[in-house]
Amino acid sequence: MIVNRQLEKSLFEQIANGQKRDMQLTDCDMHAGDTLILEEWDQETQAYTGRKIETVVTAVDKIAKTPAGSRQEAIEPGSLIIQFEPKPSKYTFVGEQEQR
Repeated sequence: MIVNRQLEKSLFEQIANGQKRDMQLTDCDMHAGDTLILEEWDQETQAYTGRKIETVVTAVDKIAKTPAGSRQEAIEPGSLIIQFEPKPSKYTFVGEQEQR
């Protein structure tokens, strides 16, 4: 399965720089091996910047917060922690310019 998600510029930059390799998603049914395409979104202009990162999902954990704030397996689908690794693709970019 292929899933596209928009990300604010700061979070996108953390992922592009290798500082972050996981994120929480809701309303999504993903599995290890799925493709996650992350698209940079500029909140100020309310538009996509054109930068994208294609990743492969390496692990998925269903979570829920208990009243005490600890995590337990979620009863309902939709709240997931996704771990991923970038993969070479047509979306690979250098700096601000996307390569095609």
